[in-house]
Amino acid sequence: MIDIPDTGKGTSVIRLTPARCNIFAVTRNERTILVDTGISFDRSRVELALERKKLIPEAVILTHTHFDHAGNAAWLQREYGAEVVVQEAENEMLAAGDMPIPRGTYPFTRGLVNIGRKMQPAFRYDPCVADHVFTDRFDLNRFGINGFVIHTPGHSPGGSTLIIDDTVAIAGDSVIGTMPGSPFPPFADDVSVLMETWKKIIDTGCRTILPGHGKPVSMEEMILEYNKRK
Repeated sequence: MIDIPDTGKGTSVIRLTPARCNIFAVTRNERTILVDTGISFDRSRVELALERKKLIPEAVILTHTHFDHAGNAAWLQREYGAEVVVQEAENEMLAAGDMPIPRGTYPFTRGLVNIGRKMQPAFRYDPCVADHVFTDRFDLNRFGINGFVIHTPGHSPGGSTLIIDDTVAIAGDSVIGTMPGSPFPPFADDVSVLMETWKKIIDTGCRTILPGHGKPVSMEEMILEYNKRK
C-alpha cells in the first residue's frame, strides 16, 4: 500500500494498482487521467482496477515511453478513448512501440543493461500514435485537472513530470522509491541532464514526489541527495 498525502486542493491522486511500474490515477470533479500504463501483462489488473473504482480515463500522460510505462497506452486509447500525451523527443519511439534501454548509473545496473540490450526485441510493445505531443509544458486543465506537465529529461530524452495542485510531482523514473537510502535512479541516459531535471523538480516546491517505482519521496530527501551529487 502506498500512502499518498492529500493535495488539500481538491485533487485525488492514488496508485491505481500494483504493476510493473506505478500507475497513478489523478481525479478531480469526477474527471480522471492516468499517469503511465504498465506492461501488457498488467492489462487485466488495470482493467479490473478501473472497473472497481468506476473510473474512465480521459487521458494517459506518459512520463516516458519505456516498455514498462507505455505498454498499455494503445489499449487504453482504443478501449476508453483516452487521449495519449507524450513529450516530443519520444513521440516516434511510442509510435514504433520500441525504446532503447537506458544506461546504468551504478556498477551493478550497468551489467544489467548489457544483458537487457541483448534482449531488446522482448521489450517491444503495441505501437501508439499520440494525440498530444508537447515540447516544454502541457496544461492539464483541458482534462479538468489543476496541473501541468513539464519536460524533465535525463532518465530518458522525453522524460516528463506532472505537477498537481503545486503540491505533488509525479516524476516517473527521474526519481526512484525502491533504492535503500537514495532516491537516485539506477538507470539514466544522461546523469548531468538528470541533475538539471532534479533542480527543476525541486524548484516547483512540491512537498511530495511520486516515483515511477516504489514509495513516495519527500522533497527533503530529494534535496539532500541533490546536494550530495550536484
